[in-house]
Amino acid sequence: PLPPPPPPPPLPPRPPPLPPPPPAPGLFPSLNGPGFAKGQRRRSRMRNFNWETLPKQSVIGKHNIWTADKTDGEYELDTDHIEELFSHKQVQQQLKTQNVKGLSTPATGGETVSILNSKRSMNIGIFLKQFKSLEDLIEEIKSGSSHSFGPGKLRDLCKLLPDDGEVKQLVNFKGDHSAVPEADRFMLMLVKIPSYEKRLSNLVLKEEFFPLMEEMKGLIGTLTAAGRLLESDHLHSIIRLVLKTGNYMNAGGYAGSAIGFRMSSLLKLVDTKANKPGMNLMHYVVMQAQKADMALLNFPDQLKHIEDAAMNKGDIEAEFKRQMKKVQDAKTNTLKHEDLKVQMEDFLKEAEVCLTEIETELQELQSISDSVAEYFCEDPTKFKLEECCSVFNSFCEKFMRAMQLQENKAREMAEVKRRQRDRLQNAAKRRSTATCSSRDKEMDGVALESVLQNFLTNRNSRRRSGRPSSTFG
Repeated sequence: PLPPPPPPPPLPPRPPPLPPPPPAPGLFPSLNGPGFAKGQRRRSRMRNFNWETLPKQSVIGKHNIWTADKTDGEYELDTDHIEELFSHKQVQQQLKTQNVKGLSTPATGGETVSILNSKRSMNIGIFLKQFKSLEDLIEEIKSGSSHSFGPGKLRDLCKLLPDDGEVKQLVNFKGDHSAVPEADRFMLMLVKIPSYEKRLSNLVLKEEFFPLMEEMKGLIGTLTAAGRLLESDHLHSIIRLVLKTGNYMNAGGYAGSAIGFRMSSLLKLVDTKANKPGMNLMHYVVMQAQKADMALLNFPDQLKHIEDAAMNKGDIEAEFKRQMKKVQDAKTNTLKHEDLKVQMEDFLKEAEVCLTEIETELQELQSISDSVAEYFCEDPTKFKLEECCSVFNSFCEKFMRAMQLQENKAREMAEVKRRQRDRLQNAAKRRSTATCSSRDKEMDGVALESVLQNFLTNRNSRRRSGRPSSTFG
């Protein structure tokens, strides 16, 4: 007989039940969600809980804590207690009065509906407190005016614009505008302006462009001070003096007989220490310059503005390119809206003229940079004008410090010599005074001896003659 057929395989387990369908998109969640008691509504105005809500697209249609089928959705809140703790007292007092009169319905006016996230709404609300009328602000943005703003406030507003998800909610909102907070109402009006973001960008550009161009012209003018490096004969003499000094020190070695050196080497003079404490090769160069020509010491005065020129030329060029692109983008945007074209036409003409002037100045600056690199034998592919200016500025500072030290030492030496001279003079005076005093004493002694001798002689002669003698002869 044939063996019995094998038993059929066990049926697979049933899949878990699907989560309940999400609420219809576009509707605001009711208070019947998790954690709320069904059918209950807030009776009084409550204090805000400033959390940041999740966008709908991150919750709906996904299995997460907010869409899971949990029984705790049936839990009820002690709404009396929460309203007692967090409602505004004035409104709470009004409700008590109404309840005494038998009014069982909430106070007039529906609940405030919020579209923006709480943080953005709060920041926009703070921003709007600077202005009197939302409608006037909207009209200024639409007409391309910025009388109420200024560049600072315009930049702040651009940072507060809603994200893409919020824009969709604002555009699709069909509710009562009076039921939303002031910040939401302002954004509801703003997103209805065609190309509102481009209009705001244009306003910022118009406010910032010309002041920025003036600042850029000033910076370029400062950078052109690098051209003084080509004109300072005293600086060139000092550099050649350094070459001569270095070749002498390095004679016979691999670094001797140099035909020149990179300008950054000037900063290494202070690293070559002398045998005397506190002295280095920079001090020696200063002393040699003093001996050669005192006028050479004045070369730092010819480079007074070189410190300001030690700024990044590349940053200025990059900012110029950014502004040029902004103007070009604004010009392109005006082709899509006739009113924008009218608003920006005069500005764009003036901006293009200004950009042409700046471009010419930048070309002149580049010519100076190339000349400096060529003059000091620097690699043009690696040369940076700001680094060169920084080197010479540091060299000037170190040179002046060494010169000041030399002057201080010279004064100290002169003071020492003066004191020595004074001591010698005083000693000579004392010796002279002592000699004169001794001579006077000797003369006095001789005179006294002579007087006594005369007195005795006269007395003896009188005695011999028999005449009486007086006391003083």
